[in-house]
Amino acid sequence: MNVNIGEDNEITNFREICMGRIPGGLLYRGSYPIMSMEPKRDKAYDKLVAEAKIECVINLADNDFGLETTANSVPWYRELLKKDSIIGLNIHFLFDFENENGYKVFKNKLKQGFLFLIAHNGPYLIHCNAGTDRTGFVAAIIEGLLGATIKEILYDYLLSYGKKFADAKTELKIDTGKVILQQLNTVINGKINDANNFQSNIEKYFLDEIGLSGKELELLKEKLSRKT
Repeated sequence: MNVNIGEDNEITNFREICMGRIPGGLLYRGSYPIMSMEPKRDKAYDKLVAEAKIECVINLADNDFGLETTANSVPWYRELLKKDSIIGLNIHFLFDFENENGYKVFKNKLKQGFLFLIAHNGPYLIHCNAGTDRTGFVAAIIEGLLGATIKEILYDYLLSYGKKFADAKTELKIDTGKVILQQLNTVINGKINDANNFQSNIEKYFLDEIGLSGKELELLKEKLSRKT
């Protein structure tokens, strides 16, 4: 796949998601906006955010206190927080799909995030800390919902380890990619190989598990398929 990844994107794990019906310039994913002792990296992040004209942020890692702490150090974050354009979902790093109560909380937080996205205009940024696994899962179900293939979703996940790694055809690449493939297979009830119905199976996850209504699901798809 022809994906433009520059040095700034590599060091920040900040990049555009453009596949299926998701247009360019609308949806982005990244690592955390600020890291201690990495001014070059943080400056690159600020530049990429400005170029993308980010208007709404889904922070998967923080609670409200974390949002305020980051806003105190990052001017563009502070401005978006003032406009109520950032939500902190405080999702834990490890997804325990077999823990009924924990999984229910996880899905409720996803619902909050998607309803927040529906209520705001993009361009959107989804991030956690590294921008790999929590962000990778949320990006993957969005990508599947908007018509991306398993191959495209896997490649986008692997880009978090670097473009050279994602492009390499090695066993290491396959093993690493199993993380996102196993998660997707779990949430669509073991139907990962049902390519013809992959999108509809993802839609069922949004409706039956995350709990969006049919109208909310259509609004979400509209928001994510219409360029700002």
